[in-house]
Amino acid sequence: MMRNRKSNNSTLLNSACAIVFILFVFLYLYFFQADLLFMVQHVLSGGTTHYDKTIGTVVITLVLYFVHVGVMKLGDFGAGGHVFSYIPSFLLLIALTCVDSDFDENPYNGGCLWVSLSLFILYIAVVSFLRVRRSLPVFSGGGATPVGLLWKNLLLMSLMCIVVCLYGNSERVFHYRLRVERLLMSGNYADALKVGEKSDDADPSLTMLRIYALSRERLLGERLFEYPLSGGSQALLPDGKDVRCLFYPERRIFKVLSIRKKGSMSPMAYLQYIERNGLAMKSAADYMLCGYLLDKDIDGFVRAIQRKYDISSPSLPKHYKEALTLYTHQRANPAVVYHNEVMDADYADMQALERKYPDKRECESYVRDTYGDTYWFYYFYGKRK
Repeated sequence: MMRNRKSNNSTLLNSACAIVFILFVFLYLYFFQADLLFMVQHVLSGGTTHYDKTIGTVVITLVLYFVHVGVMKLGDFGAGGHVFSYIPSFLLLIALTCVDSDFDENPYNGGCLWVSLSLFILYIAVVSFLRVRRSLPVFSGGGATPVGLLWKNLLLMSLMCIVVCLYGNSERVFHYRLRVERLLMSGNYADALKVGEKSDDADPSLTMLRIYALSRERLLGERLFEYPLSGGSQALLPDGKDVRCLFYPERRIFKVLSIRKKGSMSPMAYLQYIERNGLAMKSAADYMLCGYLLDKDIDGFVRAIQRKYDISSPSLPKHYKEALTLYTHQRANPAVVYHNEVMDADYADMQALERKYPDKRECESYVRDTYGDTYWFYYFYGKRK
């Protein structure tokens, strides 16, 4: 009877740990690291194979669980230390997800990868050696109750899960870029624009990807400044260094602008060159206009927009109307006078709001709440990081 009770307790403990482990690994890989693994497989295979989110998650989860089963075959750690047999699986999971956000060719973080794999090999070697010597420690749990042993093991497993989350790549902007690029690969530009849209975090590469997606949706002049932006006009196009794709083919971005390659020119110099030489596609016009706005060069914007748009048209994109309104109010002798009843009223209301709060930080907070999605907010408060 006592043996059956111990067997039942052991089965409950093993089953509970297995369920927690499988659930964690599956959810972690499926909902948080799927885009990262898609990028890793694409880069390492040279784009010849593609990662399937569902199949990949199931296969990796099963492999890691069978690693645990294999470790269990090496020796019985006892009820008090059952959770330690999962250590190799967690080390492999860390090795799989410790990707360097700023990689050049190999996406894996060398230090994290080699430490994880070295600890894995050391663990297996030590356990095998102790098993041969028949001196493998058995954690019986002393006089702990079955419930106490269960909670002890689950607590230790929870700590291991936290370690995996800490060492696996969890950079928010990096994951936004991964998700956006994966959606761009499938031509899903609308969903790509929804990624991280409520976040205030951005970098030049994410800004470049959003500009491209907005351009493909023909919304660049309408919605660009609704997003957090970084990098000024340098973020318009990839440069292979500070502004680049992780795995999305950069040639597709240039293809919608011109047949001429960019080379070492800055984005604005490139756009001016292809326009001057009649090599620009239709979408290049909005790229150039938004480049001026990103650099807060409203004089350059006004000179350029007169060649591209009928500024009296009601269909003029929202941000262009905002920039023209700003220019008209900012210049004593404007080359172009633009008036729009709605824009003029909104701009006057924003100025009144600014006068209401003399403290700069407090003022910015209130202005952001109402006008954070306008070019005016970017012009007065945005930083070209």
